[in-house]
Amino acid sequence: MKNLFVFIDKTNELIFKAASWLIVPLIFGLFYEVVARYGFKAPTVWAYDLTYMLYGAMFVLGSAYVLARNKHIRVDLFYEKFSKARQRVVDILLYCIFFFPPMALLVWKSYDYAIFAWEVGERSSSGSWRPSLVPLRIVFSVGMTMLLIQGAVCFIRIIRRTEKE
Repeated sequence: MKNLFVFIDKTNELIFKAASWLIVPLIFGLFYEVVARYGFKAPTVWAYDLTYMLYGAMFVLGSAYVLARNKHIRVDLFYEKFSKARQRVVDILLYCIFFFPPMALLVWKSYDYAIFAWEVGERSSSGSWRPSLVPLRIVFSVGMTMLLIQGAVCFIRIIRRTEKE
């Protein structure tokens, strides 16, 4: 099982590193839009769609890696003061209540949404460019699936964790 967990961790790290390169076209697209809009009074029709699609892809494809590294933002008022045993119990309860049910529903519905987008040829309605939303829907589904899988790995590691760790 340890090899499977390492494989999942490495896969999510690879996806994260690949997705991080999306910042390059995002920056160039935004730079071009700013220059065109304010320098030449000629805004683009595609910059808004490009921005939310690239940023959304970066966000969802990086979320599993961030969870694996325990780097998600959290408000910690009491948790840090708890003993390791109490932290473990809290982690298990919170995963069972607040992580798995919503994530399972999100993954399930995101695939339904991606299939629907594919079937109807869904397009963005935010401008005249109207790019296909199918790639974004698929990326969201894959990213959420990887987050759910990584969450399961983290959950099992928490269960196996001893008080000495």
